[in-house]
Amino acid sequence: MKRPGRGGKAVVDATDNVLCAFGVDHVARVTRLSKARLTRWDKLGFFSPEHLDDEDRGAAYSRVYSFRDLVGLRTLAILTEQFRVPLSELRKAAAELTKRSNRPWSEIPLAVVKRKVVFDLDTTPCDADGQLVGNHIPLPTIAEEVARAAEELRNRDQAKIGTIERRRYVAHNAAVIAGTRIPVRAIESFLEDGCSDATILSEYPSIDRLDIAAVRNAMKVAA
Repeated sequence: MKRPGRGGKAVVDATDNVLCAFGVDHVARVTRLSKARLTRWDKLGFFSPEHLDDEDRGAAYSRVYSFRDLVGLRTLAILTEQFRVPLSELRKAAAELTKRSNRPWSEIPLAVVKRKVVFDLDTTPCDADGQLVGNHIPLPTIAEEVARAAEELRNRDQAKIGTIERRRYVAHNAAVIAGTRIPVRAIESFLEDGCSDATILSEYPSIDRLDIAAVRNAMKVAA
C-alpha cells in the first residue's frame, strides 16, 4: 500500500506483506528486547500490547503485539541501549507524545540529544521539558528494519521440513506441520479425498512436499 509522503510523493508502507500479530517470543526476537523487560514494561503500564485482555492476563495470547508495537518497541530499544535514555526520561516523553498520537513511539519522528528524547522535528524541536533543541540526532527509519526482521519470522527452520509436532497453545495442542500452525488433520482430509500434492501445495504454499509425505506416512502407521 502506498500513502502520501512529504512533498506529496508516495511512499511504500513498510507493513505491506508483513505479519500483523506477534507473541512475546517473536517480539523479543525482532526488537532485541528481553522478554523480562517486555513483561515489566507491560506490568508498569509503560508499554502494553495493542491487543490485550486484562481480565484473562495469564491465558495464552491474552497479550498480542501489533506491527506498530514492534516499531515502537524497537525505537525504545535504540533509545535505551544505543543512546542510554533512562526510563524516567522515556516516561516523561511518553506523556507529551501521547498528546500527539495513540501509538507515539511508532508514529512520531524522534531524535535524541544528551539522553533526552526530542520531537516536533518539523516545527520547533523540543524535549519533554519544553526546551528547544537545535543540535539533535534524528533516529533512522525504524519501520523498514522491523519489517525485514518480522518477515524473517515466516521462514521455517529447514530441519523441521518433513516433520510433525505438537506445541502448547498451537492449534489446541493438535498435531501440526512442524514450524507452522497448519493442522495435520487438514492435510489428511485432502489426502483422504484423493487430492494431489500439487493441489495441497496450492492451498498451503508455506509447506513442502516432504511435509505431505510425512502426513501420508503417519496415516499409514495409524491405519
